[in-house]
Amino acid sequence: MKRGKKTITAIVMMLATIITAIILLANRKKRGDELAIIQGYRPVIPVEIIYPVMKQVSQTYTENGTLKSAAEVTILSETSGRALSVNGNIGDRVSQGTVLVTVEKEVSESQLQLAEMNLENAKKDLARYALLAGEEAVTPQQLEVARLRYQDAFTQHKVAKKQLENCTIRSTVNGVIAERMIEEGSFLMPSMPLFTLSVQDRLIFSVHVTEREVLLLHPGQETQVSIDAFPGEVFTGNLRGISRTPDMAGRYEVEVVLRNPEGKLLAGMSGSAAFTPEEGKKALVIPRKCIDGSIREGKIFVVRGDSVAACRIEAFTLNENEVIVREGITGTERIVVSGQINLENDSRVRVMNSKKPEE
Repeated sequence: MKRGKKTITAIVMMLATIITAIILLANRKKRGDELAIIQGYRPVIPVEIIYPVMKQVSQTYTENGTLKSAAEVTILSETSGRALSVNGNIGDRVSQGTVLVTVEKEVSESQLQLAEMNLENAKKDLARYALLAGEEAVTPQQLEVARLRYQDAFTQHKVAKKQLENCTIRSTVNGVIAERMIEEGSFLMPSMPLFTLSVQDRLIFSVHVTEREVLLLHPGQETQVSIDAFPGEVFTGNLRGISRTPDMAGRYEVEVVLRNPEGKLLAGMSGSAAFTPEEGKKALVIPRKCIDGSIREGKIFVVRGDSVAACRIEAFTLNENEVIVREGITGTERIVVSGQINLENDSRVRVMNSKKPEE
């Protein structure tokens, strides 16, 4: 009897354990389902949008700058010998072909005379061997040797002639002597620097412009330049180059070519350049407040369906409230202008306005 009671008690306890386990599993599944629902919940954030606007951004602005030479050319010696005469001092204007230095040339003249004699003899020998070859009096090999001797003599004559010409050193450009590094009696060696010439018939006016201004410029654009040394006068030039890399101050170098046939302008003079972008120049413009963070980072949120995508753009300041977008959008996007503080990539949104503004 006692054994029967123990068996019944054991069965009851086993059933109670099984029931408890079933209840615990059911509760765990319920909590898991509730947690999954919570984790999968994505709030809908109300936002306002705008569309980019094509806006004419033409305007005139002025930047200060400095004149510099369009090029500096170093005249090098191509021969060796003593300088017999040196012509020109710092500041003197010289033309292309002007004689700057004459070098002793007795040795070069003798070498040219010898080369001329050798060339003449080789020419006669070649003619004679060619005649004899026609009569089969010499072998083809002998004729070929005569031809090679003539070619060698011709080359030596050409070299000797060039060496004699190098004894007269001339200016290779129209310019102003910026530096003189030789005196009469100096002994020259090949590749020795003699003069530095600064090209002055055209000058470069160098200025640095802001990120907003550089966007509106293009090579060849006409520019008005005023030089402080000539008040009231305006010089017209054209943009030659525009840097695409900013300096430490975030500004971009721009070069304006100015013609200077009379030599009136001098390198180092300061002044200002007035830039006027072409009429009808347009660019995509959006409000500054569309950008999340700094303009340099250039991140905006674009509405796509019922969510947003974070997009990088290249933008420049137009004024206090607007920026010019250079890259990153096409002009048809719906861009969040209000409510983006709560957004991240792929956030769900509800657009509170939908009217596309007039361009």
